Amino acid sequence: MDSEPPRRRSPGRLHQLPSDVPLARAALVTELRRGRDLANLSLQELAKEMFSSKATVSRWLNARALPDQKQALRWAQLCGTDDSVMLDLWERASTESATLPAIEPEKPEKSRRNLRVRLVAGVLAGMVALIAAVIVIWIQSPDRPPCAVDYPISLYVPPQSGEVMDVTVEVKCGLPPDRRYFIVEEVPNVDVRNPHPAYYVKAVIAKTRIGESTVIRMLLKEPVGIRAKFYVISVDASGERELEQNRIVDNGLLDLPGGTRQESAVSWHVKAWQ
Repeated sequence: MDSEPPRRRSPGRLHQLPSDVPLARAALVTELRRGRDLANLSLQELAKEMFSSKATVSRWLNARALPDQKQALRWAQLCGTDDSVMLDLWERASTESATLPAIEPEKPEKSRRNLRVRLVAGVLAGMVALIAAVIVIWIQSPDRPPCAVDYPISLYVPPQSGEVMDVTVEVKCGLPPDRRYFIVEEVPNVDVRNPHPAYYVKAVIAKTRIGESTVIRMLLKEPVGIRAKFYVISVDASGERELEQNRIVDNGLLDLPGGTRQESAVSWHVKAWQ
């Protein structure tokens, strides 16, 4: 009797990106990582297909370097992701990198400080039942003027993912300290018998450093094939209480609190696989 072929192991989990990675670069790296996970390729396999070294590919996946345009396109084709999305992200990251200094490895003292921050974030996550993902830490700049743009927060959401999805957040300018900021997922027509959107709070942006990007990992519980909107909202203290008290549909909301403000552009996403 023939034995079954050995199961292919998934590639190892990558470290979370540092908080000081610029937004466009973080978005490109998120797409590179998504393709790697989708294609289930090891670092060695990727290096062979990209005609590069394992060390170089590792630097791409950890935001320490950028592939060139041909390599980014080949990556998308190899992993089965969208060519146009990859090229658009590469263009943005390449343009951004031309105006920024190279990213240096974190020093030990900074790493210890980040560890303390992560420990504090873990405690806060246990205290706020509403939070469904990672807390973003904020170092406020009190001298910054208020935002004078329509959307003071940039949110990058990949067009497709499985059950686990990484999104990238960047605060562009000073935010009012008396409001609370959340990433929400709006699922249209959650009940076919009574068509109505449902809103799910996926993460809280407690506070974040202005001009820096943060990658947040979140879990998507909806069925495969659901197309949903993602964006950032802000509410006042009473709105925050409503978010916690009025959850109805599968721990979601039928309406957002009064006075809710949209703080980022809408990003559409499809859960394409489990």
